[in-house]
Amino acid sequence: MQSLANGTLLQGGKYRIEQVLGQGGFGITYLANHNLQDRKVAIKELFINGVNERLHTNELVVSNSCNEMLFSGQMKKFQKEAKRIMQLHDEHIVSVYELFNENNTVYYVMEYIEGETLSGIMKKQGRPFSFNEVDEIFKQLIDTLSVIHSH
Repeated sequence: MQSLANGTLLQGGKYRIEQVLGQGGFGITYLANHNLQDRKVAIKELFINGVNERLHTNELVVSNSCNEMLFSGQMKKFQKEAKRIMQLHDEHIVSVYELFNENNTVYYVMEYIEGETLSGIMKKQGRPFSFNEVDEIFKQLIDTLSVIHSH
């Protein structure tokens, strides 16, 4: 994994990376501290496995010229995604506060919500969710998807 190191500063020291929360094919999500407001935030970075490499300066480079158009297109999609989420206001949708370019890539800063994954809850319970629990989860998901699709 070519993530930013713990302690890395972004936006001139406004944010300090604390740890990686997760990584997928198109991005890395970090737990960070908003140093001016002394609060935790999540920061998502556009990083495409197999397309990007990180230099020792933290800047991203595209691994070869054939991937430049792909990365440029994904940057536009990533920015569009952040801007759309910024417009959504729902208790089940994380808030996006800021979008910025740095290190030859794009980042967006989100509300950090502490909690557990559904998988973690099931492991802790030692059993699958009951029908009623699944029904409640699906109702929340459907309501949230309705909000998203209306925008």
